[in-house]
Amino acid sequence: MGSRPPHRPHRGELRRAGIQPPPLDLQRRHRPLPGGHHVILHRVRQVREASLGPDAVDLAVAREYLAGDLLALFGAQEPRDQRHSARTARWLLERGHDGDHDLLVAALLHDAGKGAQRTRDRIVHVVTDWLPEPLVAGEASRFEMRRALARSRAHSERGADLLVSAGASPRVIELTRLHHRPPGRDAMLALLQRADAAT
Repeated sequence: MGSRPPHRPHRGELRRAGIQPPPLDLQRRHRPLPGGHHVILHRVRQVREASLGPDAVDLAVAREYLAGDLLALFGAQEPRDQRHSARTARWLLERGHDGDHDLLVAALLHDAGKGAQRTRDRIVHVVTDWLPEPLVAGEASRFEMRRALARSRAHSERGADLLVSAGASPRVIELTRLHHRPPGRDAMLALLQRADAAT
C-alpha cells in the first residue's frame, strides 16, 4: 500500500483553529489565457458572427480571384466559412498583398475542408490552442473531445484534397494543407496564418 499524502487543511479549518491562512495566490491559480483579453473578445465576436454569411464585398473578392471549380468550392463552404475566408483575403488585400494570387486563393479556400463541421468541433479546435495537448488529445481526455479534435484537425488535409480535385496550384494546396502547422521559414504561410487569426 502506498502512503497517503499528508492532510492539507483548507482555509476554513485554519480560521477555526485561530490561524490566519496565507493570502491566495490568484496569479498562480487563475492564469490569463495566452494573448490576453483581446483574444477572448475576438473569439466571442467570432461566435456571435458565426450565423452571418458573406456580404456583397466578400462575394466580389471571391469572384475576382476564383473561377470555375475553385469558385464552386468557395460556394460549397458553409456561409460562415465563406465570410471568414473572404475576410481573410480582404485582410491581406488591405495590407497590400493584391499581387500574391496564390496567397489570396489560399485565403479564400483554406477552410474548404471543414464542410458542415459541428460547432462543438470548432470550439474544441480553438480551445486546444489554450490547453496542453495531452489534456485534450491524450488517452485520459474524454473520447468525444479527442474525436472532435481529430475531425477539426483533419480539415486541412481534406481541404488540400478538394483543392487537388479542383485544379488549384501546388502552392495553394500546400498553404491549405499546412495552415495549422508551424510556418518555419515560410513567410507566405506565416502571413496566411496571421490573416486567418485576425479574422
